Amino acid sequence: MMREKRPRCQVCHFLQTQCVCHLLPSSRSVDLRIIVLQDPKEAKHAKNTVSLLALALPQIECIAMDDVTLEARLQSLEFTQWRVVYPNEQADLIEQLEKEEIAIIKGIILIDATWRKAKRFYLTQPLLHSINSLMFACPPKEQYEIRKSPNDKALSTLEACCYAVEQLTTDTMQPIRDFMVASIEWQWRCQPKSHKHSSIIDR
Repeated sequence: MMREKRPRCQVCHFLQTQCVCHLLPSSRSVDLRIIVLQDPKEAKHAKNTVSLLALALPQIECIAMDDVTLEARLQSLEFTQWRVVYPNEQADLIEQLEKEEIAIIKGIILIDATWRKAKRFYLTQPLLHSINSLMFACPPKEQYEIRKSPNDKALSTLEACCYAVEQLTTDTMQPIRDFMVASIEWQWRCQPKSHKHSSIIDR
């Protein structure tokens, strides 16, 4: 006889014992379109922040990196109105954008993967090279302590999204950061502190 699966919340899809619905912020929309290109393996990772981001900000569009419709979706975008949040030699510093350029931007694209996979993915996606990139000069300190980061300026996908939105709009994203921190504390309340950092280098 097959073992019955543990019940999950029908809203957040976490195990009922790990449900974070009671922590969700009330206001959950921003004046910017957001696409997250996600490594399918990250979608299954318990420590991934995009699941929390999607709950707190339902307007985001999450597309798997191996989705057959990805190229068509990118081609449908008006490239001049979008920016890829990814550090490279051609990327502009988001903190130094002029108001006139900010006014043009209607959406951002983030890559949700380990640093190594994100780099490989970006290099193999010529359409992304047709969209101007943005990077951070002085991002806030990372609060996502569950996974290791490659440097002191690295942020989780949720935090990178929050910071980019705040630099490009008048929206405040602190409630979403607070939701992430509260969710971590709630979901890892029974875990020893030594389990917080995995050996995987995250975004």
